Amino acid sequence: MSNQLCKPSMGQESDWSLLYESAFPLDERMPLADVQAMLASNTMLLHRTTNAAGELLCFSLVTPMSNFSLLAYIATDQTKRSSGVGSKHMKELLIVLKNTYQATHLGLFLEIESTKEPNLSATEATDRRRRLAFYQRLHCKRLCGKDYFLPSYGAGLAHRAGELLWFEYGNAVDKDATLAQVIAEIYTRGYGIAATHATYVQVMAQFTNSSATGQYDSACGVVATPAATPAMALPVTPVAAPSPSPSPSPSPFN
Repeated sequence: MSNQLCKPSMGQESDWSLLYESAFPLDERMPLADVQAMLASNTMLLHRTTNAAGELLCFSLVTPMSNFSLLAYIATDQTKRSSGVGSKHMKELLIVLKNTYQATHLGLFLEIESTKEPNLSATEATDRRRRLAFYQRLHCKRLCGKDYFLPSYGAGLAHRAGELLWFEYGNAVDKDATLAQVIAEIYTRGYGIAATHATYVQVMAQFTNSSATGQYDSACGVVATPAATPAMALPVTPVAAPSPSPSPSPSPFN
């Protein structure tokens, strides 16, 4: 019997919630009760990958937004690591989401910490490049030529340099007006910040020409792709629905 890839769940199992709370720092995750409430109301989607023994290998949480999907969290269990399970889960997740939302959604969007931020330690720089490489191998698109920031979840803390990535479900997502709408919703609904917030204003000021078309691809001026794949939990963006509620973000690779 082989792995059971990317199976939908209402969250009744305890394995994913235990991994969720161990994989992501407290300040980077939504309260578990909020996640469970969103699962119950079908405003967040949980998918689990398990091995032949039924043990959890990987899970993901996705929030359907107005006209796109948002990857909130993805992580693998490091104690039961299976070769390439993160990639296999992600590939199947993209198929599932595309089959469900292709007619109404642009694609699956996610955030990572910036690979271009200066003064990173060698370890942190390598981890971030590997994180990006994980998604590049799956043929993501990448916001090129514009600054992107991850608003802080802590009061008074500065935003962090980030990058916006996405997988298209059909037509190319390349219009600045389209990306501006997506980012505005991530910021206001995902992070719960107002349109007057300094981070919102700074990022959205780059999208003044609504008819502009950007050259968005995976490379954005080629970042080296390390051969090895890292340990599994990293940040993306959770969203509370239906009312705005800030929460951070993590993801995997393998």
